Amino acid sequence: QEGNYRLPGSTLYVTLEPCAMCAGAIMHARIGRVVFGAKDLKTGVCGSVVDLFATTLNHHATVVGGVLADECGARLSAFFSSRRRAAV
Repeated sequence: QEGNYRLPGSTLYVTLEPCAMCAGAIMHARIGRVVFGAKDLKTGVCGSVVDLFATTLNHHATVVGGVLADECGARLSAFFSSRRRAAV
């Protein structure tokens, strides 16, 4: 919808489970569905640490997790490993 920041009916695909700030942006934009690969056991809010999408006060997005989790985890590990090497 042109001229509107809300994205109802859209699907967001991400490699890592959203954090609280990302979840807030997802809810604010009214994104209808979130698909993520790897769980984030430190800051994930789609069930790993807490499930903000289950709270009845918030916009409800359908959340699907663990899609290609191993591949997503490997991609994230490779990315951060390359960043650490570049910083040295």
